[in-house]
Formats: sequence, C-alpha cells, structure tokens
Amino acid sequence: MKNIKVIAISDSSEAIEQVARWYFAQWDSKNPNATLTDVVDKISCTKQRAGFVAYCHDKLVGAAEITFSHDTCWLDGVYVDESARGKGVAEVLVSHAKLKASELGWQTLYLKCEPHLVALYNKYGFEVVANKDSKHIMATQIAS
Repeated sequence: MKNIKVIAISDSSEAIEQVARWYFAQWDSKNPNATLTDVVDKISCTKQRAGFVAYCHDKLVGAAEITFSHDTCWLDGVYVDESARGKGVAEVLVSHAKLKASELGWQTLYLKCEPHLVALYNKYGFEVVANKDSKHIMATQIAS
C-alpha cells in the first residue's frame, strides 16, 4: 500500500473514536470493567504516550502508540484495519514508532506480543528477550 501518511492522533480528533473502537474490540473488551469511554480517554491522553494514526488516500487504516513507563519505551496498540492488512501499514507504523522513540531519546523500543506475531516483529528488527504471562517481550535497538 503506497501513499501511507502517519500523523499524531492528537492532530486527528475524528480518528480517536474509531481507534478507540478498534482497541476496545481487539483488547479492552476482554476486561468486563472496561468501557469505550475509558479507551477514548486513554488514547486521548498525551502524558507518557504518543499515539499516531495511518491514513491511505484519506482513509484511516491503522494506529499505534509508544508509551513510556519505568524508564522503558514500549510500542503498543499496533492495529491495522482488516481492509488494509497485508499491505505494508504495520511496517509504516512500526517505522514511525522507531523514529518517534529515537526523537524522544530512547535507545531501545520494547513490545509485548502473542506468539503468532513474533515472526512479524522479527521482520522489523525485534528479537524476543523474555516471556511473561504467555506473551513474548521483544526489543529492538534504535539508531540514533
């Protein structure tokens, strides 16, 4: 997929509701106490978080974010709309995350993923460094 543009989610207020729906359906709905409003609030917050969205031909096709906690930078919430999967959107989002993390002075970017996603993130330079709660912790060094 060509012509993918990535912008800060804070610069695309109309995207926040859709991204919240994606995140809620994919992850947060598993928590019986979570609400869509909670997800909107979470992704709207810029404290210790930099969210961004991908557009192709003015259509919202994906989202991701980096979060900073405990002196660690994490890639989180990588989501590509079903209609755009397999077209390079995830690669663009991961590349943007690495660039943003580098701009913020981080040297390592971590992520936590399901076992079936390890090969995908290996393609983007991540390697498994630990296992926790049936998930893999992966990391990549960021060029400065």
